[in-house]
Amino acid sequence: MTAYHGSCFCGAVRFEAEGDLSQGTMRCNCSFCRKMRYWEMRLPDPERFRITHGAEMLAETPRRQQDGVDMHHMFCARCGTRLWTEGNLEEMGGRFVQVCVSALDDVSEAELIAAPVFYADGAHDAWWNPAPETRHL
Repeated sequence: MTAYHGSCFCGAVRFEAEGDLSQGTMRCNCSFCRKMRYWEMRLPDPERFRITHGAEMLAETPRRQQDGVDMHHMFCARCGTRLWTEGNLEEMGGRFVQVCVSALDDVSEAELIAAPVFYADGAHDAWWNPAPETRHL
């Protein structure tokens, strides 16, 4: 397990997250993730995520519809950098935090290249299944 440090582009928001890129990352084919170009690492323990600076600068992407899904996409209100997603979904094992890989500050190119990527089929609300096509993600 590695303690990663992350931040937004302007530095207003900073966080620490314990995870392991070598255990895998995720990209999704749902409309939100496609538009945002999300690439996330799920943390094994959501309690190992800490905002260290700038909580007052956080904003949340509003949901397009009220579908009862407890998922919150957080970003910096000043520069717009996507930072993490948190929520509570039974299909994902309950409470979770997934940090945006692009917001991690202390990750080498070699680690990014070596990190396995699971391409999820969120477009069909079946995140546990592989997406049928991934070349556009």
